Amino acid sequence: MNIDLSLNRVYWEYIQSKTWERPEFSYLCSSMLPSIGVRCTVPEYKRRSKSFHNDLTQLVKAFAEKYKGYRFVLALSGGIDSEVTAEAFYQLGIPFHAISQRLFDGANNYDIVYAAKYCRERNISHEIVELSKDKMLSKIIPDAVKHGQFTHSYSQIALTNIFSYVSKDDILIFSGHNPDWHRDIGVGWWEDSPNIVKYARNKGHNFFTFTSLEPIFCHYAANFDSEQPGEKNNDFLYEAFPHLIRRVKMTGWEKSGNITGQLENKIRESAAYDYQSFITWERFTMAYMRKIFIQKGLEGKYYE
Repeated sequence: MNIDLSLNRVYWEYIQSKTWERPEFSYLCSSMLPSIGVRCTVPEYKRRSKSFHNDLTQLVKAFAEKYKGYRFVLALSGGIDSEVTAEAFYQLGIPFHAISQRLFDGANNYDIVYAAKYCRERNISHEIVELSKDKMLSKIIPDAVKHGQFTHSYSQIALTNIFSYVSKDDILIFSGHNPDWHRDIGVGWWEDSPNIVKYARNKGHNFFTFTSLEPIFCHYAANFDSEQPGEKNNDFLYEAFPHLIRRVKMTGWEKSGNITGQLENKIRESAAYDYQSFITWERFTMAYMRKIFIQKGLEGKYYE
């Protein structure tokens, strides 16, 4: 399986700029068709084996061999997604340092305790960094909008703070970029998820995530569940790593509701775009465009 394991991996392109950077002015985007201004540049994801454990293990092994001169820093939220990535490294005997982010004087402590317990039991070095509300509002949001072109997601923007605590010689590994679903268009990514890549590239950091790779993405997509936090059923992860502790499925932001309105207002104040793009393959965008044209009685115009 030929998988792109490059750091700061880019797999999309904006139609107007012909680059991975969104056009600064007059960007083509809309609430009706959020994928119209951007397209996925890799072949449509279709391949995965029957075993998530084997796919992840093989990718981690190949990645560690390719970048064996670097220190690996794994971001652990306390959720099962990041923990299975860490466990794949651990089972292969690949050394890594773990880092977790404590939000707003401990609003996500209920999650971090799982990360701390995991690392303590395996004698893995673990660092907890702090993010205050004032820092998020005054520094993190404006910086993320400027260098990463974030438009909406305070949870993704908050993650950029972690880059301040790693060396330029480290590789920071997240477990984000899980597939998103647009109910009319199909599978892809809402833009603020891979905007972490833009941020890393523009700030000179080394970044990687396994969940943007074809087999791992496909495993997650096959377990999509819009009724659960994170829009997936985690059973496949526990089945692949049955010895890991089951936990209540959370987002990490359940106890921050009293300040999320302030964060959203600050993002809208800083960002120049009202809409967040949906990154997907052109086939899905064209199929939905055709559906819209038919509904509006403009099918003939579609083929001109």
